[in-house]
Amino acid sequence: MKGLRRTILAILTILTILAPLHAVAAEKRVIIGFHGRPGPAEHALLQGVGGKIKHQFNSIQATAALVPEEALATLRGNAKVAYVEEDAPITLVETLSGNTEQDNSWGVARVGALALHAQGSFGQGVRIATLDTGIDAAHPELAASYRGGVNLIDPAAPPLDDSWNGHGTHVAGILAAANNNIGVVGIAPAAELYAVKVTDGSGFGTVSDLIAGLEWAIANQIDIANISLGTSVSSLALEQACQAADQAGVLLVAAAGNTRNTGGAVLYPAAYAQVIAVSATAPDNSAVYVSALGPQIELAAPGGEIYSTVPGGGYAVLTGTSQAAPHVTGVAALLLAAGLQDLDGNGAADHRDLRLQLQQTALDLGDPGVDAVFGHGLVQAVAAPQVNMRLTRFKGSIGQSIQEVSLPAGRYEVQIANTSLYRIETKVSDQTGYRPDLSGSVVFRPKTPTGIILPLAGGVGLLEVRLIPDGPANGFADIVIRSY
Repeated sequence: MKGLRRTILAILTILTILAPLHAVAAEKRVIIGFHGRPGPAEHALLQGVGGKIKHQFNSIQATAALVPEEALATLRGNAKVAYVEEDAPITLVETLSGNTEQDNSWGVARVGALALHAQGSFGQGVRIATLDTGIDAAHPELAASYRGGVNLIDPAAPPLDDSWNGHGTHVAGILAAANNNIGVVGIAPAAELYAVKVTDGSGFGTVSDLIAGLEWAIANQIDIANISLGTSVSSLALEQACQAADQAGVLLVAAAGNTRNTGGAVLYPAAYAQVIAVSATAPDNSAVYVSALGPQIELAAPGGEIYSTVPGGGYAVLTGTSQAAPHVTGVAALLLAAGLQDLDGNGAADHRDLRLQLQQTALDLGDPGVDAVFGHGLVQAVAAPQVNMRLTRFKGSIGQSIQEVSLPAGRYEVQIANTSLYRIETKVSDQTGYRPDLSGSVVFRPKTPTGIILPLAGGVGLLEVRLIPDGPANGFADIVIRSY
C-alpha cells in the first residue's frame, strides 16, 4: 500500500512539473501578415483558432498575436494570410563598461558638433525618439529636453529607464545632454527627446514591440528615430514597418551591432535599406573591436569609451555601436535644424536629402570610398573642408597679411607651394586654448620656390588656424588645406 502511494505521488509530481512546461510550449508569439488590412474578419480568424491579439498595426497589414502552436498550420493555409513569422526577441546592442575617457565629450567634438554650436545651431525644434529602455526624465541633464513618450512594455506606466546599465538614458545624454557647463554636453542639446520604451529592464523585447514603437514615431511626427537595439532574425513585418516609417518622413538610425566576435553580421533593423547602419570608432579613429562589419554599414561614429548620463543623476562610460548611433542621430538633428537643401533634386528638402548630406559630409576612413568597416566614413556636422588660398605678405603692418581659417577638429594636410616667402608660421588654437603641439613654422631658402606638405591632425572642437607670412613685400605662397 505504501509502495502504491509513493508511485501515485511520484506520478502527480511529474504531472505537476510537466503541466506548466506543456502550457508554455503550446503557444507561440507570432506576427501574421494579411493580404489586406486586418479587420473584424481577420480578428475573428485569429480568435477562432484561440489566438490573443497583442498589437494591431496601422502602418503595415499585420497583427501580432499569441497563437496555439497547433493552429499555425491552419493560419498559414488560410487565403487571407500572406505570412506567419516568429515575433522574434529583440535585445539591446550590448554595451561594454569602461572607466576612462580622454575628455567628457570627445565624441561630440570629433563629429564637428561644436562648430555648429558656435554658429548657434543646437538642434532646436527637432523631434527625436529613442526606441530603447526608456529615459530618466528627472536627470538634470535631460529634464529640459524631455518631452514624454510611451511605454510599450507596460502601457499603464511611464517610459522610465529601468535597465541595469541605464542604456536608454546613456543614449539620451549623447543626443541631448544640456549645455550647462556640468557633466557632459549632448550633440543636439536643444532637440526634443521622446522616450519610446520597447524593451524591459533586462533589455528584452520583441519585434512587434519595435514595430509598435516605429508606428508611434510615425503617428507623433517624429523627425529622427534612434534605435540602439536589434535582432539577428530578419522579419518581413519589421522591414515593412521601416519602409512605412521612411515613407512617412522619419529618418531611421540604428546601431549596427557589437557582433564582430560572433560572425560580424549587421543586426536588423540596421541591415535594412531604409535604415542608416552605424559602426563604432575609437578615439584614434580606428574601429571599435566589437563593431559589426558588412556592406550595410553606412556611417561610422564615436562609440569607444563614451561618457554620458545614467539614471539617478549620474554618469558612466560605455562602449559600443549603441553609443555610435546617437552621435549620427544628433548630427542629423543639427543639420536638420540648420536647414536642408534639395540634394536629390526631387523638388523637396526632406529626410532623404538629410541622409545624403550625412553621406557626403562624412570623413572618409579606412579604405578609400565606401567600405564595410566605416561605410561612407566618420559622421561630420560640417563637410570635411578643402581650403584654397594665396597667402601674401602685404606692405605695412604684418596684421594685414595674416589669414585665419576655421576647421572642425580632424586630420588635415597643409600643402604649400611657395613662390617668394622666407617663412610661414602657423598658430593653432582649439576650444582648450592655444595648441603649441599643432603650431609651428617652416623656413624656405631665399628666392627658391619650395613645395612642402605639413600635417595638421588633432584638436578639440573647432580649430582656429592663423597663417603668418614673412618675406618681401608682395611675396606669396599658394596653400591648400585638405582633410584626409
